Amino acid sequence: MNCPYCNKRIDAPTGFQEAWKFKQHLNRCKKHPIHIVVNNDGQRLVGSHFNISDAVTIRAKSGQ
Repeated sequence: MNCPYCNKRIDAPTGFQEAWKFKQHLNRCKKHPIHIVVNNDGQRLVGSHFNISDAVTIRAKSGQ
């Protein structure tokens, strides 16, 4: 599958492992809207971390 935000390719042998890798990628993806929050000092703020159900939901909404 490809990340719907940055188009990085995410491969794994099983669906669960792919969802797990996608969850890890979402926590690092710089183009995800949660990670593009900037405070008044110009510092990038990191939002909450994603869990496996968030990753599966985002994957389902992307149509992949």
